[in-house]
Amino acid sequence: MDTATTTAVPKTYIAKWIELDFFNNSNLKIDIQNRISVNIETEFINALNDMRGDNKNGYGVSFSEITRLALAYFYTEVFNDKIKDSYYTVEMVKGFLDANNLTTYTAIHEIDVPFYKLNDAPLFKHCWLIIQSAWFFNSQYFGQHQHIDYLNHYITTGRKLPIDNYNFDLNYLEKKYNDIDTATTKKIPVNGFLLVSQWYYSILFLVCNELKLSTKYFNVEMKGDRETNPLPQTSRQLRPLTPFKVIECDIKSAWATFLDIETGANLKDHIYNNLMLSKGITRNEAKVLFNTVCNSGAYKTKAETTAFFLECGYTQKQCEHLITLTHDPEKKFYYSMTEYERLAIQHFTDMNNLQRGTRLHDAILFIDDKTKPAILTVHPNCDFGYKELNRPIIKNSFSVGSKRLPYAYINSIPKGFNLITKHEAINPPVKGIANGFVFYVGSYRYISANFNLNSYHELIDKDPQQHFLLQCKTMLSTLHYLNKRNIKPLELEIILKHIREYSNYIFNVKALYVTLIKYNQSNELVTIKQRDYNNITFQNFAKNIDYLNALNNARMLVNGDVNYNNLFALIQERVINNDYGFLNESMITGKRKNNVLIYSVINKFNLLVTGRVRCERHGLKKDPLYNNSIKRVLFKSLSLKPQQQNAFIKKGIAKYERELKELNTVVNNRTKAQQLLYLLRDVGGFDAEVTIIKNGAIVEQLKAELITTINRRVYDTIKQGAKDFDLLYKKKRTKAIKPITDQSNIFDTDLKNSIFNNISIEDAYHKGDKFFKEFEEFNGIVEVKNAPEPKKKTKAGYKFPEINFDV
Repeated sequence: MDTATTTAVPKTYIAKWIELDFFNNSNLKIDIQNRISVNIETEFINALNDMRGDNKNGYGVSFSEITRLALAYFYTEVFNDKIKDSYYTVEMVKGFLDANNLTTYTAIHEIDVPFYKLNDAPLFKHCWLIIQSAWFFNSQYFGQHQHIDYLNHYITTGRKLPIDNYNFDLNYLEKKYNDIDTATTKKIPVNGFLLVSQWYYSILFLVCNELKLSTKYFNVEMKGDRETNPLPQTSRQLRPLTPFKVIECDIKSAWATFLDIETGANLKDHIYNNLMLSKGITRNEAKVLFNTVCNSGAYKTKAETTAFFLECGYTQKQCEHLITLTHDPEKKFYYSMTEYERLAIQHFTDMNNLQRGTRLHDAILFIDDKTKPAILTVHPNCDFGYKELNRPIIKNSFSVGSKRLPYAYINSIPKGFNLITKHEAINPPVKGIANGFVFYVGSYRYISANFNLNSYHELIDKDPQQHFLLQCKTMLSTLHYLNKRNIKPLELEIILKHIREYSNYIFNVKALYVTLIKYNQSNELVTIKQRDYNNITFQNFAKNIDYLNALNNARMLVNGDVNYNNLFALIQERVINNDYGFLNESMITGKRKNNVLIYSVINKFNLLVTGRVRCERHGLKKDPLYNNSIKRVLFKSLSLKPQQQNAFIKKGIAKYERELKELNTVVNNRTKAQQLLYLLRDVGGFDAEVTIIKNGAIVEQLKAELITTINRRVYDTIKQGAKDFDLLYKKKRTKAIKPITDQSNIFDTDLKNSIFNNISIEDAYHKGDKFFKEFEEFNGIVEVKNAPEPKKKTKAGYKFPEINFDV
């Protein structure tokens, strides 16, 4: 990751007058806050129009001050989140702009920092270009270059460094060596400081032209038909080294094209090839030779020049016309060609709306905004090339941030993406639906391509980068499996940008894109998952605990409904089968505190039909033959002594009478226990056929007894207790809407019943223009417009104003 926190590289050739007075990691909090104001936009644009250039008077606003104003504008109009003290640096602001680039420009070097959504302010691209340039001027990529080292070594020592180690254009280096010799002879100073200064001002000049700012403090003038500005003065090796992507459109075979126009020939695509074959030289050497001979009228004879043109492929007649240009005593050949250059550049600029470009001899340079010029051939028959001078440098990086994400669960695939992202097997029967969740009786299997961007607990004891890369590859493999095709490049780019924005993963989108686009999706990473619930509505949760609470609450509601339904069915089955045995509590699902009423109903049923709340080892003796019980007591008493027989018989008969009384009590309570079915039906909210006749008084009594047990409160009346029970447990049931079956008689076609016949004109006016217009059309209220009378040719006179006496 490119940062300024690493060891600084010495900038040997950066002059003091272009050096910034801060570093990329310098904290500029005080400077920025002092410049934040309601007028920051005006101050920023005024400073941009007064940018200090390469003229010698030193007027204008320094680039250091413009950078500070750009930072102040960024934190005033662009950045919307909470600002930490560590964010007041050029490095962090560039990282924010790289992560959320709202312009169409392309940064050559990117810094990867936490993602923050930025505001597309009016001067966003101005801020973007200034911050990118400021960071570049303070970075290791500016102020040093092998080309500069070679030239300065030759200037200071007079010796040339080994040519075999040079990595750039050797012919251009030799040309610069010759220029140094010429400058030394003329005593013109040439050094590395000048080379870097020209490089610096050429970048600022590109920015000013791109933003259509004033360049009054730059040295710009027309010499003949060519414009001199900081760009032509910059070394060819340094021009492409900018913080943003730059495009060059130059005239192909410029002078050869212009000579075709003069002579009517058609050799612009063949001249250099002809010279390469005849002279055995390279194309670049052929181009230099052609231009040299064309400009050699002062020291070459007409015969020599004619012979050269014949080698190029021109006819004798065409050569005679060319000699009039090359050996014109009043006008140099060079100026004839530059006039053609100016006209061609002007046509190209106007036709492609490239006024933001910068002229460079027979070419125009501009910052790439992802729009290619549509017209590359302009009058008079000039073909322009299109060349990218530099390309983004892609560096892989990865880290995990700590900013708070808005939601607990964020899908890795954007919502509404036209891809199959999930496949479910045949689901088991639905157990219940609540709060946007559906629960099934058993687990179901499914395949999902999404992964949660907020699940950082999974990174414990793992390599975060490798784990994240594995998640991305699994996602692509699953998408390939579900959609039966490879993911498209644009789809992958959108997904990676979505992950970068809505996660705490900090990575370079371009680098990860290059890695994943080459990944061969296989089905080996496709995993089959299973669970017993599913989401049927899209819900956002700020915390993971909120999601779990909603899920558990929905599960509690569904389990409650299931418990009510199961208990109702069980009691109804017992009643139908005349089975009034003890009910076991093990059939209840969920925590006891969430099913208080269910447990209370079970206890009430057991108490009514068995006389016990808890199950006992030996229940009541249900022997209906009372006489047989008496006989058994009498027979047992015969084995006792006579004085004990009467006491034993009396005691045994009393015991059996007591048991018989208890049995009669629980038998009589069965009618009351049966009414629990209606109570459960109302609470559960489900439709169930109950064959037993409802007794409202008993149901209210049961409600009062249950609510007393639950709330541990004694009510004065049964009615009051039943009311509190209904408020707490009775489910509100919506009325079913009957479908319309008679489609022919549902509309009233009598115009007398129309709303337009039953509303005043004042009320119709207040319902809006559309309604009032239809009201006027229905009632035939049409504004009468008198046809204009023909004007009579009368003398103009004074027209007295009309006075309305009715007012």
